[in-house]
Amino acid sequence: MLCFCFQTWLDSRLNWTDNILYNNDIQAIYSTESTVFTPPIVVENSVSDLGLIRDLTLPIEILKTGDITWTPGDVYDTSCDIDTTYYPFDVQTCVITLTTRGYSNNQLSLKLGGNPIVQSAYQENGEWTLVTTSSSTSIAHHDLVPYSQINFSFTFKRRIAFHLMNTIIPMVLLVSMTCYVFKIPVDAGEKLGYCLTVLLAFAVYLTLVSDNIPTTSTHICYLSVYLNVMLAFGVTSVLLTIHILDIHFKPEDKKIPGYFRAFMKFSSRVCCWHEAKCCNKGHTEVSVIAVTEKENEVNRKNSDIENTEESFTWQEIAKKMDEFLFFMYASIFIVFTVIFVIIMMIGSSM
Repeated sequence: MLCFCFQTWLDSRLNWTDNILYNNDIQAIYSTESTVFTPPIVVENSVSDLGLIRDLTLPIEILKTGDITWTPGDVYDTSCDIDTTYYPFDVQTCVITLTTRGYSNNQLSLKLGGNPIVQSAYQENGEWTLVTTSSSTSIAHHDLVPYSQINFSFTFKRRIAFHLMNTIIPMVLLVSMTCYVFKIPVDAGEKLGYCLTVLLAFAVYLTLVSDNIPTTSTHICYLSVYLNVMLAFGVTSVLLTIHILDIHFKPEDKKIPGYFRAFMKFSSRVCCWHEAKCCNKGHTEVSVIAVTEKENEVNRKNSDIENTEESFTWQEIAKKMDEFLFFMYASIFIVFTVIFVIIMMIGSSM
C-alpha cells in the first residue's frame, strides 16, 4: 500500500520567535532529517522492511514557532490475517501498525491528528472495495518497556462480479449435469461416457478454481467444502452408473434377491413409478362391496402383487435405479446449493 505519513511535532530548540532579528523576516526554513531530529518510527507489521520511516531527500518544514512538518511516503507491504471462510464473498480487515523505537512511551508519545486517515488520493481497486477505515492508539510492550503505537485499520470487501460469473455460476451448471446421467437410457450406449466426461470437465475446472482460492489452513473455505462434496457426487455417479450397467446386463435366468424387491417397492413409493399409492393421493373412490366380494378382491390383489414381484426383470430394476438416483441426486444437489447460497449471503452481509 502506498502511504504518505504526515507527521508534525514541536521542537522548542528551533523556536526563534523571541529573536527580534529573524522573527519577522524568516517565517520558516527547510532542512532534511540529516540535520533535524525526526521521531524513530517503524511499521511494526511490515514484511519487506523493518527499518525506520525515513527519506533523506525530502525537505522538512520548520516554522519559527518550532513546529515541524514532515510527510515521508513509501510503499508498505504489511502482513494481514486472511479469513477465507466466505470466499469469494469475504470481507477482510488489514491493519498498519506504527510504533516508536528507542524511546519509551514516557519519552515519545504518538498521537492522532484531527483527520487520521485522508482518502483523497485513494484509487479504487478492481478486486477490492474500501468499506470503512478506523484508527486508534495503544501501548505495546517490548522487553517490559512500553512503546507508543498507532493502528490504522482498513476494511475491504471483495468484488464478487468476476468470481460470480467465472467461478460460482459455471460450477453450479457443471455440477447439475451430473444428475442427468441417470436420465440416459442404458441402451443408448453413452451413459458411462457422458458420466466420465462430466467428471473430467469438473475436475479440470476445479483445478482452475483452486488456484484462485487463497492458500491457508487457518480457516475452512465453504466454497472448497461445496466443491469437494460436488466432486464426491461426480465420483459416486460413475460408480453407480457402472453398477447399473452391471445390473442391466445380468442374465435373465439369474434369481433376483429379495432386497431388490424391497428396493422396487420403496422406490416406487418415492418416485411414483407404475402408479404407486403416492401418485393417487388426490383420488378418492367410494363404493359399497359385499364382505365376501371384498375378501375375494383383497386375495386377488395380494396374488397380483406376488406375481408382480416375481415378474421383475433386471432391466426394470436398472431403470428403476436410474429414476430413483436421479430423484435423489437432484434433491441433494438443490439442498446443498441452497444451503451454500444462504451461507454465502450471510457471510457477505456480515
